[in-house]
Amino acid sequence: MNHVNFEEVRCSTCISKSSLGDFTVNPYIGCQHQCAYCYVPFLTHNADWERKVKAKINLKPILARELLGRKIKTGSIFFLSSLTDPYQSIEGKYNLTRATISSLLSSGMRVVIQTKSPLVIRDLDILSTHKEGVQVGFTVLGLDGKYKESLEPSAPSVSSRIKAMKKLSDAGLHTFAFIGPVFPGWTDADIGELLTLLKEAGVREVSVDRMRLRPGLQEKIASALGTPTDLDYDSAYIRVLKKVKEFTSKNSMALTHPFSSW
Repeated sequence: MNHVNFEEVRCSTCISKSSLGDFTVNPYIGCQHQCAYCYVPFLTHNADWERKVKAKINLKPILARELLGRKIKTGSIFFLSSLTDPYQSIEGKYNLTRATISSLLSSGMRVVIQTKSPLVIRDLDILSTHKEGVQVGFTVLGLDGKYKESLEPSAPSVSSRIKAMKKLSDAGLHTFAFIGPVFPGWTDADIGELLTLLKEAGVREVSVDRMRLRPGLQEKIASALGTPTDLDYDSAYIRVLKKVKEFTSKNSMALTHPFSSW
């Protein structure tokens, strides 16, 4: 686990087009979770992605300016966040995600939230007043245990995520689970129990995604596990997808394409 430093920065723009919705907003640069399978450091070519997290402290006025100036169509879908977790623990100090969601929803936009953190529960007051315009999803690869400790060293426990899903579901919000990337020995070993817990938490839809090994990622995973890895990710994905299809079909849950929205 690497030590994480924090910085305050100012942004000149904050809304980007995204294939995960119509637009995306990333309140932070970098991520505290330090997940071993994360490809974003390779995608952004940012060697400090997991060691230095930057908060865009002027995000709120920039967002307001762009929502007005770009004349974004009411009802557009905003995905939070495409690169980093919008509810990593630094959000507890800066409240940038809370301000972003409040501004978007009050402007008539729809919001899809993707996180690994129960901190999203803090904003239930905002989310519950805009139920028709919000979906909240949690990334869950498997249950708590040695793989969680090795591969997601600084992320909140899986059990805390599932409890948060239940609170959101009980409040009438649309919740979904993102099972991905499927990890051999973890996801496929726990999938039956995991799906049962998700159902009990009121999750309405589930999506499954495969591992995409960018150059350098295999070595990063091997270092986290403390052993050389030559894992069959594709076979594990096929096994998990089959079980998810069977389970969702029997339990009236939707199986959707990863990161699909309205």
